[in-house]
Amino acid sequence: MKAKPEDIVRRYHAAADQVRLILLCGPNVTRCQALVEELVKPLAQSAERVDLTVTDVSDNSARLNDEANSASLFGDKRFIILRLNSGEAVRATAAIENLLESEAGGDPVFVIAPGMGDKTALAKTIIAAPDALIATCYETTPAQAVGAIMAMAGDEGLQLSREMAQEIAALTSNDLVLARLEVEKIALYLDARPESPKAPEANILMLLGAENDEEDISLLVNAALNGDAARLAKEIAASRAQGFSEVGLIRIMLRHLTKLAELRSKVDKGGTIDSVAGHPSVFFKEQKHFKRQLQIWRSAHIGRLIERVLQLEIAMKSSGQPDRVLVEDELLLIARKAASNR
Repeated sequence: MKAKPEDIVRRYHAAADQVRLILLCGPNVTRCQALVEELVKPLAQSAERVDLTVTDVSDNSARLNDEANSASLFGDKRFIILRLNSGEAVRATAAIENLLESEAGGDPVFVIAPGMGDKTALAKTIIAAPDALIATCYETTPAQAVGAIMAMAGDEGLQLSREMAQEIAALTSNDLVLARLEVEKIALYLDARPESPKAPEANILMLLGAENDEEDISLLVNAALNGDAARLAKEIAASRAQGFSEVGLIRIMLRHLTKLAELRSKVDKGGTIDSVAGHPSVFFKEQKHFKRQLQIWRSAHIGRLIERVLQLEIAMKSSGQPDRVLVEDELLLIARKAASNR
């Protein structure tokens, strides 16, 4: 069945026992990821999480169904997350169809397939299945972002003005994952709760440094992708003193890489790097960085980078190592790879 992104969480939670598979697709990578996190939140507290990639299911079409119907080590409930990078959905089609055709119910499967459209044969199969849901995540418009931010604020106990919601949307480029981090930060600072709502002052964003936080993180991201190891080392040292959100860095990096992949595709189709990166749709402060990165990174490399960043988020939740250490190591590795590609 087809669902709107804004409705899919409510629909699933209202009838979780009747849904065996949910697939999030479309061009908005971070929205797909954010929705999956909301979908699995009730399960994540006690159920076992199993992460799969296209490699796990492409050579064995029964693997996905087997995982969904396998008992955990302690007999607890499980949930499976299958991540498919752009272009990989077709390789997982047989495994997903096998799951939907199985008579066994099994544990829920959540598929993240950014780049996949909702007109493909696989999408039509999922739409036709009575026990599956699919939602297409398009880029969020400013109006949609403001509405979503107002709703987030209400859930956190914040009496947010529409003007402040618009400001948060602008600061986060309508990225609802980053916007949620800002709303949660404000609520935490004010000790706001639904039973004890608070109205933030007009200068709260300046006080908490939302814009500066993103700019600081962008310095780290661009230094790594530009292959500027010396600059990256300086930015890491500065960030240790000031602090930053590791989750926020992942969101910003995924957003940046998605844009880089889009620009690289235009270059692959015959556009020049200068014209593609210098287009008015690219934020003027970022144009010089995108020009440099388009000279360094090819489409296949960018796809692998996106996969690595997604895997980094999984590692942050399960490795036991400090998040900062994992993030810094990955940034330095990317910088070395970029330097070798120049």
